[in-house]
Amino acid sequence: MKDVDGDKSGTMALSRRTVLAATAGMALLGRIGLARAQGTAPVKIGVLTDASGTNAGLAGVGSEIAARMAVEDFGGSVLGRPIVIENGDHQSKADIGMTLARQWYDDGVGAIFDVGITTVAIGVQQLAREKDKIVVYNSTGTVDMTGKYCSPNGIHWTYDSYNIAVGAARANMASGLKTWFFMTVDYAYGRSLQAEATKYIEANGGKVLGSAPHPIETKDFSSDLLKAQASGAQLIGLATPTPLIANIVKQAAEFGLLKGPQKLAPIGLFINDVFAIGPDLAQGLLVTEPFYWNQTDQTRAFADRFMKLYGKMPNSLQASVYGAVVHYLNAMKVANTDQTQAVLKAMKDTPVNDFMTHNGHIRADGRLLRDTYVFRVKPPSESKSPWDLYQQIGLIPADQAFKPADPAACNLVKA
Repeated sequence: MKDVDGDKSGTMALSRRTVLAATAGMALLGRIGLARAQGTAPVKIGVLTDASGTNAGLAGVGSEIAARMAVEDFGGSVLGRPIVIENGDHQSKADIGMTLARQWYDDGVGAIFDVGITTVAIGVQQLAREKDKIVVYNSTGTVDMTGKYCSPNGIHWTYDSYNIAVGAARANMASGLKTWFFMTVDYAYGRSLQAEATKYIEANGGKVLGSAPHPIETKDFSSDLLKAQASGAQLIGLATPTPLIANIVKQAAEFGLLKGPQKLAPIGLFINDVFAIGPDLAQGLLVTEPFYWNQTDQTRAFADRFMKLYGKMPNSLQASVYGAVVHYLNAMKVANTDQTQAVLKAMKDTPVNDFMTHNGHIRADGRLLRDTYVFRVKPPSESKSPWDLYQQIGLIPADQAFKPADPAACNLVKA
């Protein structure tokens, strides 16, 4: 019995040792597997844009393509982890945009790019701060993103309402024209464009003779054009979204305004809009943008690749997504982590240099400062190809192109 009991005791002891060893081994394997899973978990980037609404041509699918080009050129991975892009269409609707942004941040997306329409942007700005994530605005216009809505987690990358309003006023007044009449979309963005332009106009000896507000849904601008014509203003400022500017230019041609003494002054026109209008009608218009595809060998190389994927040349907003994504990924590499505050610090400490931005830097309020260019739309006789539309005639230095940081509006700015 002793022998049997002893065998049983030995067997039982062996069984316990085996189970404990197996359990320890499984736990170790589990920890190794978890570590490996964490080490190779993808770095998720979100491209939130309007891909089917009123501003689809402004950014839309083109922004996603630019982001994918950036990831491809970066090598597809960072910190030993694959990079995954999530793309979403908010259709210019705030509720859809916020739902997508919240889902993405909760699912591990570290940074959202593009965004667009102000109502979506304001919500995402607050959400990114709450969840300690990053948001980079490429096609958002309101200057308030670095003013009363400023956040340490938000970066306003490409343009804003001050930049394009003052740029347009400055470019059009350079020839000595002083008096203005505005056709302005009747919501915050349009009112901001007119207000910023008016400050510059009046500070530089000009005068605003009147304005005609219109709803975003307006398609017939005949009455407003007649008011502008009757005002006698030398310049008709178009403070409205770019699709509406295209309609206004076409209708102005029907009224004979394009051949008269008055001059249209679009505020915030992009190359896709000029292409849609056509050089016959758009010739002579002044455009301020931080990028044109035919500027340098680098811009042409990017644009040629983009064209093959999208079928159109990139505008400055779409091209800027490429640079913003690369800068974000480089910041992760410099910080050697995906931890939000460390990455943000690296983004703000590192100068921005790419094919469209040279020695740019991100201010404390989140504003990326870069030069803006003034272009004149070429007449058809000077255009060598369908997208050969601009001639550069000026440059607005970064320190003059954007509104000075305001400590009264943004508590991130030191007085």
